Amino acid sequence: MRARTLFILLLSFVSLRGILAADEVDTRIPLTTVTDDKTFVLVLANEHYKHVAPVLYAENDGDLFALYCQKALGVPEKNIHHITDATKGDIDHELKWLQAMTDAYKGEARVIFYYSGHGMPDEASREAFLLPIDAYATDPSSGYSTSRLYKTLSELDTQGTIVFLDACFSGAQRGSDMLVEARGVVIKPKIAAVAGKMVVFSAATGQETAYPYREKGHGLFTYFLLQKLQEKKGCVSLGELVDDVTDRVSKTAPAVNDGKSQTPTVASVVEGWRSWMTAEEPAKRTERRVVNKAKVNTPATPVNSNVASPSNAAPFPMEEYTLEGEGTGLQGTYLVTTSITSDKNNVTDEQLLRCAIHGVLFRGFNSTVNRQRQRPLAGSANVETQQAAFFYDFFANGAFKNYGQVVPDTRTVVRIGKQFRVTSTVTVSKEQLRKDLQQKGIIQGLSGRF
Repeated sequence: MRARTLFILLLSFVSLRGILAADEVDTRIPLTTVTDDKTFVLVLANEHYKHVAPVLYAENDGDLFALYCQKALGVPEKNIHHITDATKGDIDHELKWLQAMTDAYKGEARVIFYYSGHGMPDEASREAFLLPIDAYATDPSSGYSTSRLYKTLSELDTQGTIVFLDACFSGAQRGSDMLVEARGVVIKPKIAAVAGKMVVFSAATGQETAYPYREKGHGLFTYFLLQKLQEKKGCVSLGELVDDVTDRVSKTAPAVNDGKSQTPTVASVVEGWRSWMTAEEPAKRTERRVVNKAKVNTPATPVNSNVASPSNAAPFPMEEYTLEGEGTGLQGTYLVTTSITSDKNNVTDEQLLRCAIHGVLFRGFNSTVNRQRQRPLAGSANVETQQAAFFYDFFANGAFKNYGQVVPDTRTVVRIGKQFRVTSTVTVSKEQLRKDLQQKGIIQGLSGRF
């Protein structure tokens, strides 16, 4: 009996070690005391798309990469622009920010560009594109070409620019399906030229897919990128980083994605790029971080599904909408611009208010005024599923109306093809909403930025 008990305890210990090891990338963050105020970081994490399927774990990828840049590499928070669900306009705006900052530092700055999201090829030209969240997979002109991106980044006046792309450009999406199902074939995209003082590290070769690592709640490429930074306490040569991540991704991909290969690639014309260091010295401390397991391990789902809910056990079906911040309203409120895309122009104020409340709770938004990201008030989009019965009644029976109002005389209607985009400014009583939901035990207190 004693031997059996010891055996069970041993198995439990081994299992616990496995769980802790799996979580270390997310929960044990190297914390450096060195400040790198000459490095500027742009993180674009596109998960929730308007017209195509979401990208599994892209938001978590962006959150953790930005966190590692700040904590492990020592980049000040003000030097990091972290945009979740970036539009084409967002990408242009943020690249102009990088241009302005590198011009100001007159060749002394360094740049890190990170992207997690969909990529796509132009079937005719085979040119590769990043896919903004408002783009169409069938229309390459709505994407952001890698040629244009690389040209812009290579012309920055820097000591060096490192590009990390957790995306593929073959027409496949992160998972097993095609981005455009009608296409049905994988396309081998042309590789955009890389010039200047730039190194581009990509998740996969031309015809491969950049896969998710479901067990870890990340893209496969990003997970091993973060793992290496975690193991080396933020300080590793770019050569070692590339070699190790490439080896781990290529060996792990077939095991976790039904035998399918994924081989990261690197491109640069810079001599000696392998000796570039990610930080001046290794971090001497580790910061513990609490992880929302539901957020990390639950695949993303579109929050604005138009499929009718069969019962109050499923999320309330929301209209197709977008949300942008318009600065600070009265004390305890958000001021947001809410836009609904519809086949008809008879969208009501009630619909606009409902979408605004829904977005503040579960999606968060980017501020057009200060370029800062407001995190979801509920902490995670998955709270809507976890508390499905409550929130279905909340939106169906009008309780949401107690927490905001549409600002009079702000309504605009724009025709886009066969559809209409109806927009209004909405005030949301975020503090009262948060207080009431916390008292009901529906949501917990807010956590930190990441």
